Amino acid sequence: MIHLSPQKLFAALMACLMLILTSCAGLTASGSNTNAPILAPLMQGSPGDAVSAFLNSWKTRDYAAMYNQISVKSRELYTQSVFQTTYENADSVTGLEDVTYTVHDITLQGTSAAVTYDLAITSGLFGTIEDKNRTMRLVQDPSGWRVAWSSMDIFDGLAGGAQIRSIAQPNERANIYDREGLPLAEQGGTVIAIYTRRQNIADEAACIELLATLLRRPRQELVDLFSRFLPESAFYLGEIEPDVAASNSQLLLELCGVDEGQKYERQTRNYYRGNAVSHVLGYIGQIPVDEVSTWESRGYQSGDLIGRTGIESAFEEQLSGKAQRVLRIVEPGGTAIRSLGSTEGTPPTPIMLTIDRDLQVEVAQALSDAYNYAEGSWGARSVSTGAAVVVMDVNTGAILAMSSYPLFEPDIFNPDTFCCQPVTAGDRIAEIFADSRRPLTNRIFLDQFSPGSVYKIITTAAAAGENIRDPDEIFYCDLQWDEGPSFGDTAGFIRGDWRKWEPEEFRFPTGDITMSQALASSCDPFYYQMSAELFNQRGPTIVVDYAHRMGLGSMTGINYYGPEAAGILPIPANVTEAINNGIGQGDVKVTLIQMVRIAAAIANGGKVFQPYLVQQVGGMDGTAVTFQAEPTVAVDMGLSEDVLDVIREGMCEVTTNEKLGTAVWPFEGTSYRVCGKTGTAQTSRYPNAWFVAYAPAENPQIAIAVVVEQSLEGSQVAAPITRRILDAYMGDPVWGYPGLWLDPYTPLMVPEGGTYGG
Repeated sequence: MIHLSPQKLFAALMACLMLILTSCAGLTASGSNTNAPILAPLMQGSPGDAVSAFLNSWKTRDYAAMYNQISVKSRELYTQSVFQTTYENADSVTGLEDVTYTVHDITLQGTSAAVTYDLAITSGLFGTIEDKNRTMRLVQDPSGWRVAWSSMDIFDGLAGGAQIRSIAQPNERANIYDREGLPLAEQGGTVIAIYTRRQNIADEAACIELLATLLRRPRQELVDLFSRFLPESAFYLGEIEPDVAASNSQLLLELCGVDEGQKYERQTRNYYRGNAVSHVLGYIGQIPVDEVSTWESRGYQSGDLIGRTGIESAFEEQLSGKAQRVLRIVEPGGTAIRSLGSTEGTPPTPIMLTIDRDLQVEVAQALSDAYNYAEGSWGARSVSTGAAVVVMDVNTGAILAMSSYPLFEPDIFNPDTFCCQPVTAGDRIAEIFADSRRPLTNRIFLDQFSPGSVYKIITTAAAAGENIRDPDEIFYCDLQWDEGPSFGDTAGFIRGDWRKWEPEEFRFPTGDITMSQALASSCDPFYYQMSAELFNQRGPTIVVDYAHRMGLGSMTGINYYGPEAAGILPIPANVTEAINNGIGQGDVKVTLIQMVRIAAAIANGGKVFQPYLVQQVGGMDGTAVTFQAEPTVAVDMGLSEDVLDVIREGMCEVTTNEKLGTAVWPFEGTSYRVCGKTGTAQTSRYPNAWFVAYAPAENPQIAIAVVVEQSLEGSQVAAPITRRILDAYMGDPVWGYPGLWLDPYTPLMVPEGGTYGG
């Protein structure tokens, strides 16, 4: 008999127990899924249990717990930050969604162990990635078994500086077309970068004038650009397309000294006429650093180009397709060590928009030319903060053209740009983002404005629809309205008509008018009284109810450009607020897209269409059609033909009634007749100029809405811009902008509690 001391007896018993546990662990782990291990309580503290705990922590992305389970030696070699980043990068590149495993054999050798297992990664990008017959090595310390970790524990072969790479075979980005199949964004299109030297310029002022027109850039920006260079220094002017370069070759040579040796042709993703389509299409750029992991989970990789705004962003998935990708472990020299998986990818799909390409360019050109022409007046950077135009098909709701000002060059966000000596493209981008005029904002959907007198269309609809007075009943429109207190107006001052503040030669009462003529003349006293009577006789919500019926106060549903503004339609608490709201002041706010579809609905019989910009997806360049738009009526105004006729008659007289109309002179001499409404809305600074219209009057085809921020009267600014655009659409000779824009800017003081109806 062998006698053992108590200490030796205890050690022997523990050794026997460990042998039993190890045998049990090997039997139960082999072929079993350790996500739900058999006899788990018996395995506590075993190598198999340590492997399960480590992999389960990976499964839940608990990297801190994983790090706590590795050995002391491993922690000396890898900091927690390095360890976690290694896993996060691997998980992002693979698109990891889940981890499953099966533990097989466990081999013990003293205080070390080797556990063999099969691993499967479920990837949202590559399906199931299997990594079989793996071995995880562990060491035992006083607290239990710990993983002797290396990067090989992520994937076999991931060692010695090797990396997991998702290697793409990218598609060529699909084109974007206009309604006639003409390219708006063309992959592999040709542009020509033009340069010059000041010493070669015969007439610098004439050269700047030419470039301001061709490039649709503010003249002052070009003046500043030229001033940065010595006479002999060559510098970048911009990019134009081959047809523009050819048709203006002689002028560029004679005025700007741009000869053939200073034109550099290149292929890129070309946006038709550059900044003319920027607020429609948006732009592409590299994935931002802070978004890389998000895009990698969708199958992209750092450095890829994606749509950042506009249609390029909204239809990124269709335009880029899904690149064919191979997931590989690659050693530092670029040699592939092993392939982990692959994905077939999908082809890119072109988009056809409702945009009329020629009209789109005319709209952008009209805005650019307007600001350059009026740069010494309301168009100065220190005065007007921006403008916007939208043109809609009255019978479908399709958007034919739209532009916001200031324009911006979409190509500068593409890494292949030649822009923008002497500053970098990054500097130019920073300037755009810092510009208080917000060049990147699509004002048509995202901004909301006080409508001023264009809101009188809604008040007219309510007055006529509620039979507040017979449309043919005569109202005397005086220079002021002193009946407010009798209706409950507590404003504390006598409200005046806008003509009261006109120059003396135009300062006379409008006189006897009908309801339609009140709209044509924008008679403030009529709308003060109608707003008060509607409030008192039909209740505080009545005008707001009509506004909702006409499509105001809610989003139109067009969502290509991010969250759409809904506008604001406050319920007036008293007569005074009702009067302010009824003339489009107070807290009433609308969007440009809402106002253009009201003009369209007045023209088409009351149908408020859902506006849309995408005509179809696919169907060009050999692809199948996957989407085809159909005109959709969002709401019917529910206005009788009699009510609509009152509004139409008033809008048509705005441009034709020489005694009453507020916008007759801007439309003199046209071959067509336009029906519209001017507006001049109070702001905290200078007024916003409005014009909404449809044309031609006899057979309406298009509606248009124009707003010019911080400027003058609607008839003085917004109506002339509208005339220029309609001339282009109707085929009339292009009308020159008015000489009054050359006068020094004199702020227009909109009277308190009133409008400036013109």
